[in-house]
Amino acid sequence: MNSNPETPMTRTFLKVLVLSAIGMVLLLLLVNYFTDRYYVFHPKEEVFAEFLEPNTRVLKANYLVQHCSRFDAVIFGSSRAAAIRTSDLNRVFGVTAYNFGVATGSLPGVLARLEWLEGMGCMPRTVYLPISIDRLHFSERPNDLLRKEHPAIVGGQAYQREFILSYLGVDAFVSNLKKLMDRLISQSEPKFNYDPRSGDVDYLWDRELDFSVCPGYEIRTDDVTITRYINLLERIDEQVREKGSKLVLLWNPIPVMDQLAHLEDARVLLSRFQGAERMLYRLPPGDKRLFDSNQYHDVGHFKPELADAVFSRPQNRVPFRQLLTELEALQNDCE
Repeated sequence: MNSNPETPMTRTFLKVLVLSAIGMVLLLLLVNYFTDRYYVFHPKEEVFAEFLEPNTRVLKANYLVQHCSRFDAVIFGSSRAAAIRTSDLNRVFGVTAYNFGVATGSLPGVLARLEWLEGMGCMPRTVYLPISIDRLHFSERPNDLLRKEHPAIVGGQAYQREFILSYLGVDAFVSNLKKLMDRLISQSEPKFNYDPRSGDVDYLWDRELDFSVCPGYEIRTDDVTITRYINLLERIDEQVREKGSKLVLLWNPIPVMDQLAHLEDARVLLSRFQGAERMLYRLPPGDKRLFDSNQYHDVGHFKPELADAVFSRPQNRVPFRQLLTELEALQNDCE
């Protein structure tokens, strides 16, 4: 008696099932590779616009691998720094700057990128670092697809394999499919304009905002977080100085009501990081533009013209103690 239940129909079904599975995997891989919504497989060297944000860590690192020797200055930081125009930095400081600001950029990420640039023989002579009193919390290394670090910066074959597999997997497929369908059907308006040649980003949106002068709340960060932030700033400063370079600090021109809401944190940071005489560029807190919603794309992102106002005047370079005094004076007016 034949105990094998396999029949021609069963064999056909299994073949179809296997071929379908192979086809699905191939479809997933092909869509992920060719659509490449995060630009990890297809480096860009020309200006392009997108309605979905790509992985700027990878996009910018890929460009610098080929062209880092062109630049003697680099600006680091978050998406706020990404919108600071390098042409403004070049004009004011006489440098050739690259914008290495990335989404949710953190201080550990700055340290890693500095080490990576030094390893390529491209340590910048000047490092520009915007700081914000409302962004003291951060992740050591974000691991989502939008913010994964470039394998060359992290290092190690295990991470490189994990990196590639992540962008060929199911999560990437869903995001890539969204971009593909938009190109074919929806054709959404771009929200970002990227220039890989400079690292600059233009944010192509403006949201309705309503700013006041005085905050309606107070925020205090725990001492452990502030201490960690200060320690990382000191490590960055030491790393830059050891290489004979210079660290230039910029105070992000966030709305003055948010600066005042974090006044106690500002007191701690500005008094403990290398003393009250440390210099930075700031827009005077009493400047009316810091109350003007037209100067901002949204509550977290200021426009390039406002960023340029921070460092375009030599008088805006002041010691920490002066900025703190100015903030305290405004706070007194609110009480």
